[in-house]
Amino acid sequence: MENKTKVLFESIGKHRTALMGLSMILVFLHHARSEKFGFMPTGFWDDFFMYISLSVDTFLFVSAYGLCYSLKENTIKRFYLNRFKRILPTWWVVLFALHIMGLFVGSKFPDGSFVYPHSIVDMFYWYTGLGYFFNTCFYEWYIPTLLVFYILIPLIYRLSRNGVLLMVLLSVPLVLLYKWSGVLPHLSLSVTRIPIFLLGVLFFKDLEQNKYNLFFVTCLILLVYTLAFSFFWKVPFVVQAAPLLPMGLGLISLFLSHRYTHFIEVCFAFVGTISLEFYLIHGHRRPQYLLSHFISNSTMLVLGAFILCIVLSYLLHLLMKKVNEKILFPNK
Repeated sequence: MENKTKVLFESIGKHRTALMGLSMILVFLHHARSEKFGFMPTGFWDDFFMYISLSVDTFLFVSAYGLCYSLKENTIKRFYLNRFKRILPTWWVVLFALHIMGLFVGSKFPDGSFVYPHSIVDMFYWYTGLGYFFNTCFYEWYIPTLLVFYILIPLIYRLSRNGVLLMVLLSVPLVLLYKWSGVLPHLSLSVTRIPIFLLGVLFFKDLEQNKYNLFFVTCLILLVYTLAFSFFWKVPFVVQAAPLLPMGLGLISLFLSHRYTHFIEVCFAFVGTISLEFYLIHGHRRPQYLLSHFISNSTMLVLGAFILCIVLSYLLHLLMKKVNEKILFPNK
């Protein structure tokens, strides 16, 4: 049992980048559903496109594992510098482009429902991501949430030595308390992701100490725990599914480990390396909006938007890599 569990969970770490790429592809498909652009799957496929929203949680789970690994290998200063280099310059470039387009194109652009920054205060909220938390000028929820998790991960990592399982168990009722209270409802997308992020930390800690079976048992405990809550109170689906996620990721990783699926693993890993850029570019169906002027077929529109996302993401990735190496951090 232990050897099988070990192989199952170790494969997640080996294929972490590929899993991140798969997550981004599924996120794209989930967001591609649009009545405006005529892409509205029905029946089984409608459920499929709805529930693959869990791919966001997959990304957070795998990210928590990777962050813990980075903390183990680097100093705190180097850890934060690496995160800064990877996220903030690219994010600011995209935010600036959206800012300019929003001001000049306005409601004709898909993001027209957002309040674009017009004052110094608005710009501060916009470019720091604080606008999301204060429910004012903001781009979207995911990057600000990710930044908070990244800032807190050294503390979480240290506390996890003394009971991350307890932290995960306690996070479920805290999420429920937040949902029931109705306080700051715009933060629900972030708060409901706390258990899965902490579970990713627990995953790393248990594997680091060769406690494979312990993590498996923990997931079973969490599954019973969340189902018990669901029986009496409404538990967000992302919280219910969190204990099952590592098992599913392990099975996918084993599939990617096969020599016949190596090409698929390489493709997923490529998307994983540009996952940040891909997420930022695909948001709010912007590629579909741009291509809708030239493509009328809804399925071809989604396929074309996906290809456009890949190309633009890769170009942005190369550009920001050069900017970081030549301008922002030439000696780092």
